[in-house]
Amino acid sequence: MSQLQAGAALPAGILGLRTGAGAGPRRARLSWASSGAGIVLIVLVWELLAVFVFAGKHVMPTPVGLVEGLWDNWSLLWVNAGTTVSEAAQGWLWGNVLAIGLALVFVVSPQVEASLLRLAIASYCMPIIAIAPILNIVFNGDQPKVVLAGVSVFFTTLVGMSAGLRSADQLTLDLVHAYGGTSWTALVKVRIRAALPSLFAALRIAAPAALLGAIIGEYLGGNYGLGVAMINAEQSLDVTRVWSLALFAAAIAGVGYAVTGMVGRLATPWARGTASGTNMPRRPRPGGWPGRAARSVGFLAVSVLVTLVCWVGFIKLFNLNSYFAKSPAAVWDYLAQGPSAAANRLQLWQALVTTLRDASLGYLFGTVLAVVAAMTVVTYRSVEAAFMPVAVVLRSVPLVAMTPLIALVFGRGLVSVTVIAGIVTFFPTLVNVVTGLNSAPQESVLLMRAYNASSWTTLFKLRLPSALPSLFSSARIAAPGAMLGAVLAEWLATGQGLGYLMLEASTTSEFSQLWSGVVLITASSAVIYAVVGLVETPVLRRFGPAG
Repeated sequence: MSQLQAGAALPAGILGLRTGAGAGPRRARLSWASSGAGIVLIVLVWELLAVFVFAGKHVMPTPVGLVEGLWDNWSLLWVNAGTTVSEAAQGWLWGNVLAIGLALVFVVSPQVEASLLRLAIASYCMPIIAIAPILNIVFNGDQPKVVLAGVSVFFTTLVGMSAGLRSADQLTLDLVHAYGGTSWTALVKVRIRAALPSLFAALRIAAPAALLGAIIGEYLGGNYGLGVAMINAEQSLDVTRVWSLALFAAAIAGVGYAVTGMVGRLATPWARGTASGTNMPRRPRPGGWPGRAARSVGFLAVSVLVTLVCWVGFIKLFNLNSYFAKSPAAVWDYLAQGPSAAANRLQLWQALVTTLRDASLGYLFGTVLAVVAAMTVVTYRSVEAAFMPVAVVLRSVPLVAMTPLIALVFGRGLVSVTVIAGIVTFFPTLVNVVTGLNSAPQESVLLMRAYNASSWTTLFKLRLPSALPSLFSSARIAAPGAMLGAVLAEWLATGQGLGYLMLEASTTSEFSQLWSGVVLITASSAVIYAVVGLVETPVLRRFGPAG
């Protein structure tokens, strides 16, 4: 460790670093030039695809045609965007306020966290596209869309804020306590400031997520908004208008993402290279593999119990009609005890296997591509400036708008589902892994440069071990997202799997089947989440960063 610390004291000239006054402006100009080159390249590829690959198929307008479509539909875009932005903003505000408040309670009272964190994970694993019809019955007006937007941002902000609060320097916390400070004093004076970088990283991801939740709500029950306009455009086979609405929604989400990032940089100028806002707080636990397995089983059992209690409480609180609001007992009867229980289980199991296949392929594809892209971005900074804006735009396009477009381009089969699930997985993994790669100790990076280590040597020897916690955090967060992407693609494009089965159930009023499908999707996502956490500890112990 003394060698690493010594590296930080080496002269900048020996390390080959630019220290001139003009280095900053030169890097800024290079960044803008690279970003511009990336956008030009995307437009060029788009033009070539529209003219030579998809010509005559009416699935992709040219860039010029899309600009004309935006101009022709400008009043339609603005009128509907106002409704959607209002819904998304309200959901973003309420979801984040609740998440931040709960994170503060968690760090002060671990006993409360042990009980409520399971419920938060269950809410994240529950596909919002499946609960939207239920919310449309329970709430009135725009409330279902606001709730869906809030649910979409709640968990990632809770995780980001919790991780940030626990990232506070332990020596500083000990000093506060040594001078008689309470846990509340440490929270206000130390932990909140330490949490700001992770919080803003989570809020940045929340902006597109809130817009997606609002549009999904409009898609499944609404009179105004971008989601409704997209349905009308798809039904009239107006491909240019569909693309115009999708790009406009992406621009709104991208603005929210960029503004949040800019505010975060201004509010936390000290935070460059901090951990991502989506890292789950982890505590070292004794007991070896059997102990971890036992805790994981206990974690699942408590999660199931808390979810069941809240499920029954939700039905009782809103006095929901048993015709459409099925209790745990009704679902159990449908799957285990009813006269057609065996047939029901077989039908749902076959659909679930299809969905798991679709989600796993997209999950693997998106994760591998994101890791490779993150390594390239960190190694070649000019690539980062050109590529990251494109990645942000890709993530900002709402899934409900992207799914029909991808189905038009790739067909209504496995490829489309893989692409959708892969996109959902790709972005959070990319952002998280890039931040993790950049979180390697700066003194160690300087020392590697002092010994003339290449960028790739530094990457594999130093940056990758530092990024493993971020990678596993991404794996936990992206798994339920991949399931959501697969369900959405099945719902809107392929006509197969559990997503389509739940769509049929909602249209034919087979509410027992609909609720059973929601339970299976949620349980599968929670199991995958727990399995990733179980694998994480031994891998990090063996290959992760020391300390």
